[in-house]
Amino acid sequence: MDRRQFIALSGTAGIIALPGIARADDAFPGPEQAAAAMKNLVFTAQDPGHWKAVKSLHVPLTKIRQGVLTITTPHPMTEPHYIVSHTVVLEGGKFLSRKTFNWHDKPISEHRLPAGYAGKVYVTSTCNLHDFWFKEISV
Repeated sequence: MDRRQFIALSGTAGIIALPGIARADDAFPGPEQAAAAMKNLVFTAQDPGHWKAVKSLHVPLTKIRQGVLTITTPHPMTEPHYIVSHTVVLEGGKFLSRKTFNWHDKPISEHRLPAGYAGKVYVTSTCNLHDFWFKEISV
């Protein structure tokens, strides 16, 4: 066995062994640990974190009309700085749809809700420089 094969096998064995080394209580964080982990990873209008100065350009705006959710992010779109996507997830974690953008697109997307849907809707807007923005609405 040459040196490259040995390193490749050692690395693979280490990755396989790592989950067994972790303590069980570390594998499933409680609500406090999960909330702390989200700090400065997921941003909202209420908690813009270190992006407070650019909050108004990144929080997704939502409107529902005749069962269609329209999402707009009031963000300028330039090649070096733009909104990458909008994603919609329904209550219970059911993925509804996602729209991706190029820098020359307008950051506006439409998503048809299931007929008669009532409940929470989770909306995200992702910026290539200012991270992941989240909004919760009720229908």
